Amino acid sequence: MIQTVNKLLCTIKVCPSAMYKVLSAIYCSKGITKHAGHITVLQTIDETGSRNVPVQTNKNSSVLDPPTDVSDTSIHPFIRPSFNFAAYVNKSETLQFLVKQGVDLHKLEKRKGIPEFILGLDVEKDMKDHIKFLAEIGVKPEDFGEIITKNPLIFKEDIGDLEVRVNYLESKQFQPMQITRIVSKNPFWLMLSTRRIDRRLGYFQKTFALTGSEIRLLTTKQPRVITFNLEHIRLNTFNIKEEMGFKPEEMKQLLLRKPKLWMISHGNLNSRFDFVHRHMQISHEDILSFPEILLSRDYRLKQRHGFLTFLGKAQYNPRKELYISLKTLVEGSDEEFVLDVAKSSMECYNNYLKTL
Repeated sequence: MIQTVNKLLCTIKVCPSAMYKVLSAIYCSKGITKHAGHITVLQTIDETGSRNVPVQTNKNSSVLDPPTDVSDTSIHPFIRPSFNFAAYVNKSETLQFLVKQGVDLHKLEKRKGIPEFILGLDVEKDMKDHIKFLAEIGVKPEDFGEIITKNPLIFKEDIGDLEVRVNYLESKQFQPMQITRIVSKNPFWLMLSTRRIDRRLGYFQKTFALTGSEIRLLTTKQPRVITFNLEHIRLNTFNIKEEMGFKPEEMKQLLLRKPKLWMISHGNLNSRFDFVHRHMQISHEDILSFPEILLSRDYRLKQRHGFLTFLGKAQYNPRKELYISLKTLVEGSDEEFVLDVAKSSMECYNNYLKTL
């Protein structure tokens, strides 16, 4: 009877809450209770009118009782198990070795697959030669921890392969100090084969017409831009050239001055340029003289420019009187900006911000 009524209610599309009330009334009127040993089996209906998987509850238990097994995912199915190195540090020679190098274990334990990889390493067989390698290429001991924290998978690489990748840079006339900086600032560099690195350097050299010394300067200044997502680099290159209107030679200047512009999001770069160039009326020439303006935080740029406009002092043309440099506009604390640049008071500035 119950199944017949249920099917009928579903057929005529009765809302789930009404359906539940009808079925509950029938169960109660019939005194129906299903038992499976000491377990009461309940059936629930979801918002689509279909039956869920039966839910089992202990007849003698209370919802206030603590769970018998806190690892049971049926109790908290949306909580992922976490890994904690703390339980292993006192017993693991590997973890103790990493701590001595200054590695941040807390960051490593959050990364998928890394804790298991680290605990499987042997200090003598898998780690000491890599530390020795880093020291031989000029990395300071106090920098070991940061490098390993960023790229613990360096221990997965064969020492011979690492040496080949350093030898490649030497063959391209990178100086020892430059190589040290590249590895320190971009630990993932050593994970890439010489063939991939060669293609990346070739791309930048050809696209921006860089000389040998210029490609070495770019690589040393911002090693991450060389190994950054290539599609992202191409998109920002197109954006800077076609949408912003910078000429090839101007793009080259921007890249060598502020390579980070090629690493920020397309949307942020576009909106920032739009505000600086079209709203503030800053020319391409002036942006080239201070490209850091395109890396300034949006809210700081808009608040400070707005305040200067309110005071009638938003004058950024260096060829005119009462000139305010773009550098002083975005650098320093709010107090320094208000007192030294805007020549106003913090009270006036705070009152202005309240109007936004």
